[in-house]
Amino acid sequence: MKQPMNAPRVLCLLLAAVLVLSSVSCAKNDTADAPDPNTVAVAQSDAQNAVPDAEPAETEPPKPLAYLGEHDFEGRTYTVLVSGMDNSEWRQNNIDADAENPEIINSSRFNRNIEVEDTLNVTLASIEQFGNGGIVMGELKAAVKADDEIYNSVQLCCTDVAKITLEGYFVDLMTLPGLSLSEPWWDARSVEDMTIRGQLYHAVNAVCIASYNATFAILFNKELAADYQLESPYQDVLDGKWTYDALSGMMTGVSTDLDGNGKMDDHDLFGLCLWVDAITGAVNSGLEYCAQVGEDGLLALTLDTERVQDIVDKFISFAADPAITADYIFKGYSSYDLFAGNHALFYMQEINRITAFRDMESDFGVLPMPKFNEEQPVYRSCVAENDGVLLSVPIVISDAEFTGIVLDALACLSERYVMPAYYEITLQRKAARDEESGQMLDIIFSTRAYDLGWIYQVGALKNSMKDIVQGASPNISALVQKRKSIAGRMINTVNEFYENGN
Repeated sequence: MKQPMNAPRVLCLLLAAVLVLSSVSCAKNDTADAPDPNTVAVAQSDAQNAVPDAEPAETEPPKPLAYLGEHDFEGRTYTVLVSGMDNSEWRQNNIDADAENPEIINSSRFNRNIEVEDTLNVTLASIEQFGNGGIVMGELKAAVKADDEIYNSVQLCCTDVAKITLEGYFVDLMTLPGLSLSEPWWDARSVEDMTIRGQLYHAVNAVCIASYNATFAILFNKELAADYQLESPYQDVLDGKWTYDALSGMMTGVSTDLDGNGKMDDHDLFGLCLWVDAITGAVNSGLEYCAQVGEDGLLALTLDTERVQDIVDKFISFAADPAITADYIFKGYSSYDLFAGNHALFYMQEINRITAFRDMESDFGVLPMPKFNEEQPVYRSCVAENDGVLLSVPIVISDAEFTGIVLDALACLSERYVMPAYYEITLQRKAARDEESGQMLDIIFSTRAYDLGWIYQVGALKNSMKDIVQGASPNISALVQKRKSIAGRMINTVNEFYENGN
C-alpha cells in the first residue's frame, strides 16, 4: 500500500527522537536498557498510517439566479413598457443600458442585463412612452384588445395603472409563476398596502427606481441651522423624537423679511419650502391613509378620523402660513433657487430632489417625514402617486412562466447591482453630504407607504386636501362629507372588481 507523502518524514523524526533519548540515557548509565523494539514498531506503524490534514475544497458561491432553477428560453425577447412623468427629472429608462456609458447607474444596469440574458438565454428590450394619461394608456389598451403581446410587463404612473387595472387589463401577480414576492427585491410595503381580497395587480420591485425617487422626505440647510444655532435634527430622528412639533419649533424665528419690503417673497428667508401635495404625505406620515384595506380584505375610506384632523391642523399651522412657508407651486417661486440660495431652512419634497442639489454650495441633510407625535411607533414616508410608478403584467401574455421568471430575475439583480449604485453611490456618496443622511435614507426607504386612496383617486379627495394648504377650510369631516357620494362609488367599484376576481 502506498504510504502518505509525509509518512517517511514523520517516521524519521520519531526514530531520531528515540535515538537521541537513547544516547542521552546511555551517557548517564552505560548499563541502561536499549530501546524496546516493540515501541519503535508501534511508532513506525502510526507514522505510516498518518493522514495529512485535508485542505477544505474550494466551492463556488451559488449564482444569484440559481434559485430560479435551470431555464433556456432560446433567445426570446422580453419587452418592458417604460413610462412615467414626462420631464427631465423623471424621464429615466431603467431597463436600457449603454456599454459605453461609464456612469455607475448605467453600468450596473448593463451588468444586470447581461447576467439575466446569459443565464436565461433571453434578450431584454424596452419601449419608452413617457407621460401619464392618454397616449400611453391608449396604446396599451389597444394592444391588449388586439391580443397583441407587445409588452411582457409595464411600468406606468401609479394613477394610470389604477385606472387600467379596474378595466381588467392586468394579471394578478399572486398567480404569476416565478415571482418571489416575499423576497427583498420586491417592496413588501407595496405588496401589503396594495393587496385587496388576496389579489395584487400592481406592485413595486427594485427595478422601479422612480418609486424610490418619488418618496417624500425633507432636506434641511445645515448652514442656516448653524447660523441660527439650531441643533441638528438627526439625533431627534434616531431617538424617535422627530415630530411635526419639532419641525415647527426649529422654524420659529427663522422666517425673515430680508429686503424689508413688508411682504414675504422669494427674496426673503422662509422656514419651509414645500409642494402643496405634501399635505397628503403628512397624513400618511402620521400612519393614516385616505383609503386602506381593512380586516375584511376590502378597501375602505379612512380619511375622516379624529387623528387625521389633528394631523392636518398641526401641519397647516405652519404649512399654510405665508410668513413661514413658501408654496412655490402657486406663488411662482423657484424651488431650486429658494433652497439652493439659502432662502429656506427646510425643503419638503421627494427624494429625487437630492440629486438636484448635489452642486449646492451650502451643505444640506436628509430627513424622513416627521411623526405626528413621539408616541407614534414608526416613521412613515409616502410614495407620491403622480410621480411614482407601479409594475403590472398585461393579461394577454401567452407564457406566464417566461414572464414571471424574467421579471423576477430582473428584480433580483436590480436589488443586487442597481440599488447599491442608486442608493449608496448616487444618493449617499455623490449627493448627500454626510454619513447621517445615509442612516436617514435607511429609515425613509424602510418605512414607505402606498395609499390606495390617492392612487385610485378616490373622490378626488387629494385635490380637496391640496386646497387646504391654499386656505380652504381644514374641516376634514366636512370635506369628506362633501365628496362622500363620489368617493363611495369609487370604493364600491374597486371592491366589486376585486371581489369578482377580474
